[in-house]
Amino acid sequence: MSKVGKKKNTKLWRIWSMFLKELKLIQNDKFALILVFILPTMIMMTMYAATHQAAIGISAETGKNEDAIRLGLVDIDSTNTFPGQDLSANFTWYLTNSPNFIVQIYNTEADALDALYFDRVDAYAVIPYGFEGNITGDIPAFVSIHISSTDFSSQTSVFSKFNGVVQDFRFDHDWVKGEIAADMFPEFQPAGSSGFEATFGVFMIVFAVFIAVAATAAQAIVGDVPLNRMLLTPASKMEAIISKVSAYFVVGMLQAQFLLILWQLLFNINVWSQYLTMNIVLALMSLSGSALGVLISTLVTTRLQANQSFLFLLFGSVIVGTGFMDVGLIDDYYPLNLGRVMMADTAFKGVALSEFSGDILVILELSLALILIAWLIFARRKTLA
Repeated sequence: MSKVGKKKNTKLWRIWSMFLKELKLIQNDKFALILVFILPTMIMMTMYAATHQAAIGISAETGKNEDAIRLGLVDIDSTNTFPGQDLSANFTWYLTNSPNFIVQIYNTEADALDALYFDRVDAYAVIPYGFEGNITGDIPAFVSIHISSTDFSSQTSVFSKFNGVVQDFRFDHDWVKGEIAADMFPEFQPAGSSGFEATFGVFMIVFAVFIAVAATAAQAIVGDVPLNRMLLTPASKMEAIISKVSAYFVVGMLQAQFLLILWQLLFNINVWSQYLTMNIVLALMSLSGSALGVLISTLVTTRLQANQSFLFLLFGSVIVGTGFMDVGLIDDYYPLNLGRVMMADTAFKGVALSEFSGDILVILELSLALILIAWLIFARRKTLA
């Protein structure tokens, strides 16, 4: 055999050939490309639309804000302990004149509940008996607010806007002496961006790279007809695993560049000085996601099983990877959780990546373990189906 023939039969040459073949298959798989690029883009654009809505205008019909809440109000307080003023009527006046509420007065709570049932109001409030007496006697006065449990959109906004009216009412009556007022100043936030755009954007980029790569790599081996013929050559199985992990790693890094640039340009977030550092973090996400996806592909025997496994991974990652709950050891070992913290701290706080050397080692070790497990499973199989 010639020297050229020997060269083309080396392990590196076979890995390179399978690597190029895998990239070609990914390029031809339009659905995979949609999953990798279009879906994260849709989420970014949705976030952009949510945070860059036009300023709320005044409705010509009601004279209120266009997003004003229709509030039913029942005043059953008949106490008269405050000199010169009916406080429940006065509080009703504050609600009625608020630009955030369109108030409809009801005589009984039953009438207000009926209006809520038929969606004539978004919520209703009840000023209870003793409202004025409690305020005069320096006793907390409670106003009950009733919201339909089926209306998710108004549940938060009703309380926040109602509290705003309460604060105005108390301030005008000088009932705020001796109280502590808090003002929030977000630190470590890129100039020109809101906290939501920055923090959620970091999570979205890390999540998208890790999950999208795992999703596409989950189809890497199962059902690969050309690879089915290669199973007769045991020495090539590790080469196949390495080539596929490498191919999907490259796809993940392409997606990372796309998302990083889109995120910074779309939301005017200036963390270009940390661009290389963020790429290193996302490279770890791409590697671990690719290794996990290939492992899934060696465990399943059909594409349907691969899709179902990915859905389990997707929803499981949403539950444990958001940082909203304590998940114990998972926070210390799951790549998505480690990457989310590394990305935020290096990009926003300027923490050196070397400070996360332990976390980086964990991700690399886990990725290597996933690759070895995938190879052990793959080496024992004689067919892909």
